[in-house]
Amino acid sequence: LYGAMRTITWGTIVLALTLVACGENTGRPATGGGSGTDTGAASTGGTTGADAFGPETRYVLRIDDTPPPDLVLEMDRAEVADLFQDAAATIHLLDLDTTPLLTNQLAAIVGSCGTDWQNDKPDPVYDCTQTPLGATYEGWDGTWKTSPEFSLVRILTITPANANVQGTSIAGMQEMADFLGIGGGYSQILADVLGIPRTDRIVDTPSLVRALQDFFLASHPNVDDGTKLPITLADALADMETLTERLGPAGDHPGIVDPSFPVHGEVFGPDFQMRVVASSNLRIVEGIDLSAGKDYLTVLADVTGPTYEDELEFDFEDPTRFELSGLAENPTVDLRFRIQEYDEFVPTCTTDPCKANLPGSAWGPDSVWARDPWLIEPIIVAAARERYKTRTFYVEYGFGVLAKIFIGQDGDPPGWSRYEILFDLGDPPEDQYLWETIGEVAQVRMHDNLYAQFPEGTADVAFTLTDIPVGLSAEAAEAAVRPALQAQASKLSDILLGDYKKNNGTVDFYYRRASDGRPYVFFVAPEDLPDGAAYPYASPGFFASPDLSATSKLSARELPGVGDTLREKLVLDPGETVVFAEGRDGIVRRLRFVAGDDPTSIEVHVADPS
Repeated sequence: LYGAMRTITWGTIVLALTLVACGENTGRPATGGGSGTDTGAASTGGTTGADAFGPETRYVLRIDDTPPPDLVLEMDRAEVADLFQDAAATIHLLDLDTTPLLTNQLAAIVGSCGTDWQNDKPDPVYDCTQTPLGATYEGWDGTWKTSPEFSLVRILTITPANANVQGTSIAGMQEMADFLGIGGGYSQILADVLGIPRTDRIVDTPSLVRALQDFFLASHPNVDDGTKLPITLADALADMETLTERLGPAGDHPGIVDPSFPVHGEVFGPDFQMRVVASSNLRIVEGIDLSAGKDYLTVLADVTGPTYEDELEFDFEDPTRFELSGLAENPTVDLRFRIQEYDEFVPTCTTDPCKANLPGSAWGPDSVWARDPWLIEPIIVAAARERYKTRTFYVEYGFGVLAKIFIGQDGDPPGWSRYEILFDLGDPPEDQYLWETIGEVAQVRMHDNLYAQFPEGTADVAFTLTDIPVGLSAEAAEAAVRPALQAQASKLSDILLGDYKKNNGTVDFYYRRASDGRPYVFFVAPEDLPDGAAYPYASPGFFASPDLSATSKLSARELPGVGDTLREKLVLDPGETVVFAEGRDGIVRRLRFVAGDDPTSIEVHVADPS
């Protein structure tokens, strides 16, 4: 039915389903007559009195129980785009776990200037020209050494073995420990205090990933949860370039990505194919316009639920009814990742009141936690806190006379550090959290990377990353898409066939089988009218009295075993049933239904007021 999907429209889908549902009735007959319609004057005149009605006009309403064939859509990438158009942006495909993506991004950054920092030596040799990414770093003198990007690489590769705390509050302790050889030197003391090997990065990747998720990503107005990145059909069709605007500057947030460098990542390969099989809930029913005659209506016959309002039934979990092929096997992404720094130095919070200085409860306006969460300073401190927030440790040197270091001791919270040094040699820092100490060192090294110095506010960084694996295989992507689409089955049904009512005839009631398997006459509800059309009835339904009083109502909206609760409906037992109903013109008419043993057809005799 759908050979040329590039030119398919929602209207043609509806038309095709309508034709197959109608069987031989491929056109609408003239009102009051034509194929499948019987009309004629009643054999007698009307009754007498206030409720007198004139001659009857006879109609036959039939039910065609033959279900329409499945709708089968077989589409390539261009055909999917043509079919869904702007609606593709509203179709959620999957939630991309940001952990692998961020982990791979950080791996590229951390290794961009070589790996000599992994060795147990105080002065690692950096060379950013060794990698394509490092070769993009350029400072004011045209070299990587004067670039803020290298400064951040230097911070992320600090280990106890190569830590240089020159210019910080901990500098005197480093000089004293190294000069006197206390505890094996400062590098060993630092490794012991932090509980990590000498060559392990102080701010490790898992902790930094979590900080980026909770602070940098989650603070963006278009990201609800930093651990997940919602991907839409429009994103996949655009090779992820739509993320450039969505993740660019928004509100006060400077943006997760630089919009001057469009995001790019192929999800659908050149041989992409999508096959969807859906069952139609649309049925063509016969009805009566009391002021004009017989007409036809396309209605929903959704007996599956749970909403009973879906034009199509999908089963995306069934591989025979939904297939994807040609997905990128191991998708990668290109993007320009940028982070700004605060324009001033952020001081460390010290002394006992600062034990309460935590994320979400900043102790004063100068706290690192009072800074915007998308800035370098809170991200680095948050990463350090993520790693050391449960750290407790005690060590003493020189038989407890020369020095003592307390981490989370004597009732202090984990991570809270105190130093007792003989005669305050080395000018030890005041009591503070470990992560704030690390944050101070990071700020100093960010602005003095031992090659170049940067004034505060000039060390914003941006990394142009290419071919970064997103950490999702084609097989995993398909598995994730299935439940996501199934959860949106109703939305997809509306997108594809939501305008089916625009070609409906005008009827006041129609004859169809309900979800309990029995045929009813259904009085139209607002949901049966074209969108935006006014509902013309004051007293919808079928009544035993021409005054349409509530006490004489024979129909009901809610009936046992019937899923539909929107429409007034009346079951017709074999024999004759006389009711009264209001037409769309406001006139009350008498209806005489004649039902036989075959429930697939009934006679309707309509009498106007005399």
